[in-house]
Amino acid sequence: MQLEIILPGVTRRPLHRRVDSRGWLLKLLMREHVTSAREFGEIYITAAHQGQVKGNHYHERACEWFCVIEGRATMALRVMATGERASIELDADRPEIIEVAPGVAHAFKNTNPALMMLLAYADDPYNAENPDEVRIELLRSDAVASGA
Repeated sequence: MQLEIILPGVTRRPLHRRVDSRGWLLKLLMREHVTSAREFGEIYITAAHQGQVKGNHYHERACEWFCVIEGRATMALRVMATGERASIELDADRPEIIEVAPGVAHAFKNTNPALMMLLAYADDPYNAENPDEVRIELLRSDAVASGA
């Protein structure tokens, strides 16, 4: 499967896991895949428990690339300029990288019992003094049971 355009500003690229007797290797993002002309940004990993949501925002400057590296997630997308929407099912057993351009809201929900881990690259590092994040609810977390 080749590069797939999901919505304007959102692409999906399947990845190839190289497996041998020692384990596996997965190259997530190559220089030729980074279409922006920025300097190096930041790489981060985030995790979500079952029923919990990560994201629910969009960026005005940053482009991001996402890959579920453990578990599964539903990814919701919305192009803010047009209102176009899409939903993608992501699974670490079928690795792929999703590129999300500025102006596209995104959220990830873990719909499975196992922990979901998401690896991401942003071409514009987070700046607490000038955050590039506009909150919007695309997905809602399930209620968290309180411990007794």
